[in-house]
Amino acid sequence: AEIYTIPELISRRMNASLTHEAAIGRISEDQLIYLMSRGLSREEAESLIVRGFLDVSPLNLPSFLEESIKKIIDLAIKGF
Repeated sequence: AEIYTIPELISRRMNASLTHEAAIGRISEDQLIYLMSRGLSREEAESLIVRGFLDVSPLNLPSFLEESIKKIIDLAIKGF
């Protein structure tokens, strides 16, 4: 088995403070509170964090494969 973590942070703002945590574990309560303070529900915040962690777009996969992976992630987030 192989695992690849691709730490890639992109910002369009010069004064942005970016961090990267390449770890598998529970979602930080601080991260959830931050996103919820910006108007997201807890479920939306969790989904956003999970999707960000599992984003495959930097791998430049064929579009049909990338879409299939995104659908599988959607189902996994919903608990199927």
